[in-house]
Order: sequence, then C-alpha cells, then structure tokens
Amino acid sequence: MNDTLEALERMFNLNSVAVVGAPRTRPPGWPGIFGCIRDFGFQGRLYPVNPAAEEVEGIKAWPNLASLPETVDLVIISVPAPAVPEALRDCITSGNRNVHIFTAGFKETGEEEGIRLHREIEEIARHGKLHVIGPNCMGIHVPSKRFATWVNPSPRSGPLAFISQSGGHSQDFTAFANRIGLYFSKVISYGNALTLDSTDFLEYLAADRETEIITMYLEGVKDGRKLHSLVSEIAPLKPVIILKAGLTEAGTRAVASHTGSLAGGEKLWRGFFRSTGALSAESLEDMAFQALVFRHLKNEPEGLNTVVIGHGGGIAVSAADACSKAGLAMPPLDGATQKKLRPWIPAGGNIIRNPVDAVPVFRDTDMLRGVLQTIADDPAVHMMIVSLSLDWLFDTDQGIQVERVADFLSEEARGSVRGKPLVVSWRSYRNDPRIPEIGQKIESKLLEAGLPVYRSLDWAARSLSRWAGYHLSQKKRAEWEKGREEPRRRACSVYR
Repeated sequence: MNDTLEALERMFNLNSVAVVGAPRTRPPGWPGIFGCIRDFGFQGRLYPVNPAAEEVEGIKAWPNLASLPETVDLVIISVPAPAVPEALRDCITSGNRNVHIFTAGFKETGEEEGIRLHREIEEIARHGKLHVIGPNCMGIHVPSKRFATWVNPSPRSGPLAFISQSGGHSQDFTAFANRIGLYFSKVISYGNALTLDSTDFLEYLAADRETEIITMYLEGVKDGRKLHSLVSEIAPLKPVIILKAGLTEAGTRAVASHTGSLAGGEKLWRGFFRSTGALSAESLEDMAFQALVFRHLKNEPEGLNTVVIGHGGGIAVSAADACSKAGLAMPPLDGATQKKLRPWIPAGGNIIRNPVDAVPVFRDTDMLRGVLQTIADDPAVHMMIVSLSLDWLFDTDQGIQVERVADFLSEEARGSVRGKPLVVSWRSYRNDPRIPEIGQKIESKLLEAGLPVYRSLDWAARSLSRWAGYHLSQKKRAEWEKGREEPRRRACSVYR
C-alpha cells in the first residue's frame, strides 16, 4: 500500500480529529464543523484548537496542534483563507500529515489574491508531504465511524460510495439517496483537489470491502489518463456511475468559478464512458436511481426484451415511448403466452400483447401472480416492469387494494417472475393528498424488501436499461478478452 492509500486508510478509520478554528460559540444558523462532528456522535477523540479559548462546548481547547497529546488521524482547518498557510505549517511541525481544509477563498475565486494563496498553500503542502482534502470542501463522511461535517446525515451504513467535487452535492445526493433506501460506506467532498484528487479516492474505494457501487460528481480531473485506467479496471468489478458537470459552455464557466477546474469537452467524455464501461448520469437523481437498481437486482439479464404490466389509459403508448427512449426492447408476447393470459384478462378494454394493460389483474393478487408467472415463463422475456396507477387502484377501496398489491410484490413477486429482473413504478396525478401518502408508504415497503421502485415509468425504464446495458456490455467485453486470449495460449503452446 502506497503512502497516499495508507493516509486514506487512516482518515476513513479515524479515531482522533483536531478542528483548527473551532469557535467558542456556534455560528448562527449552522453548528459549524466542530458542532456537526459533535452532534453526529463521533466516538473518537475530538480536539478543538483555538488559542483564544480555554474550552469549546465543554471540551478543553488547545492553542495549536503541537500542544496536542498525540498526532491525530485528521486535522480539519476551518479558519479564514489568509490564516490557512500558517495552519498548514503547524500541521508540518506537529507531524500531522492528514488534513482537510474546509476554508474557501482560493483559486476558485479567479481573483489574484485567491490564486496567490492557493499557490502558497500548495507549495507548503507538497513540501511538507501533506495529504490534503480540499480546500473549499466539506471533507469526509463515514457513517460507521459516526463522523460527518454537515447537518443530519444518516448514521446507517451501506455499500454505496460517493466522490464529489462539490460539498453541496455531497449533502444533497446523500439525503436523496437515503430517501430511496440507499446508504453509504464513504462520502468524500474534495473541492479544489490541492494534493488529493478524485483518482486517489477512487483507487482507495476500488479495494474497499465496504464499497460495492461507486458514484462520482466530477467537474474536472488532474490526471485524465489515470482516471481512464482506474475506471477501466474497476468497472468490471464495481459499477462506477459518474455525473460529469461542465459539458456546456455555461457549465464550463461555472466549473471554473466553483472549484477552479478544467471541465473537458462533451465529445471527449462520451468517448471516456464508451471505452471505460462507466455509466453516465444526467443529474443527482439519475445517479441515485441508477445506483438503486444496481443495489437491489442480483440476477444478470439475458437481453433487453422488457414487458410492462400495468393498467390505466394510455399505458401502451407511454410504456412503449419510455422503454424505446431508454433503449429497451418491447417485442409482442409470444402467441402461446397471450393465449395463456386470456382466461385472466378479458378482451374488452384490455391489452395482452405488450404492454399488458389489465385493470382486473391488479384487483386480485392471485390473478397477478398467475400473470407474472406466465409472462416470466416466456423465454423471449428478459425483464419486467410493473406500472401502478394509484389513482385507479385507490378508487377500488380507498387504498386497501394498493397495499395488498404492495405486500404481494414485496413478498412473493420474485418467486413469481422466476428470478427475472423486476422493477416497479407508480404514478398519481389526482389532487388528493391521500393517494401520494399511500404511494410513499408502499414505496418504503418495496424498497425495504429490496425491490427497486420509481415514481415514473420513464425513470424505471431508464434505470433498468442502464443496469442491463452495463451487464451485457461487461459480458461482451469478457467474451472478447477470452477470444483474444485463446489464440495467445495456442501460440504459446507451440514453443513449450
């Protein structure tokens, strides 16, 4: 393990933290870095460093890092930008090499003084061989260590990791992901990337046993070749989902003023995704929805043929459009399969070709079970989407049947679909607050059962398509590599 990876190992398993610039009283409207760490329940040793205070929030304060009784796993610097150089020198003289600079006001300002300060702290950090996260960032969040530098993150751990150049996105993405049942092993907000860049964190997470899915928000990257190489190596083992910002002209300008990064062109990044096997996300929500299907679907698909089972007017057209736009195929069900479905689904007002649009099926879970089993038995069907119109179902019995369907999907559906990938979508357009409330209730139930669920058919189709496309392309790539290797083995055997 190299020096950088050893430093990250210590940071992510931290037991001691010093906060340089911890205030005597909390700032208005926000608890501050020190307050966030305390409020989240960090169990390690926490040292406030403030030469003007004897104590901070009842904890003994220290005048500088050299006065601490130990070198700590992480020093967090939260002082005005002009004071950061001296704080870094204190890190060097005290032997504290792992640093997070929360402070902003450097090259991202585009102003002469900010650029000068950035060069100064970069020279200090490199000369002192400091491992610096930041500046201009929120740092790290490690739920298993009860460590966070922002307000009210979830203490629950999970297999998802997030590397983000933006501190705000770190908070927003984790909050949204938590809402749909996704939890994190590690979260890193790294800002201007003074000495540690996205590739350093990516290399660490590649070998991290707690991380199964890697998500990234990138504005720019220092070493594009290294990023390409790492993602190409990691993608076959752990999916890497990237939201690349700054691909438009306006976005490029915004990136420069946010973290002082160079964004790179859209054409270049399209090639990057195509050649590495990474998945591209269009928004934080899109990245979370893609991660959701990777988190829960275990059996790999055999192809892209998808059947939508739903009810309500317009399902055929909307389903066909959604799946087609997402890159899924919706071939008609086999004639024999349609014949088996007909006893459950009368011809009047219902469709059995694909999508299967049948209100009666959702009023009887025994019938729904039979329909799902029949469709799953069709060898041409690779995946399924169940689309629920809660407005229609609600009218049956004020929501009781909605919950029955949710119970069936969360408990028995996997057995009914013969292990084939299944996701659920739901929708409600009526101005009745009771219906979305039921929707949120069944959504929680399905997510807890490990069934991906989305609030629109478009999101369900897109996420399922990206997941299936990833597995099919990785399979194709593995077969291609095997095909290249076989002639080599035969050639080598000639000389044995």
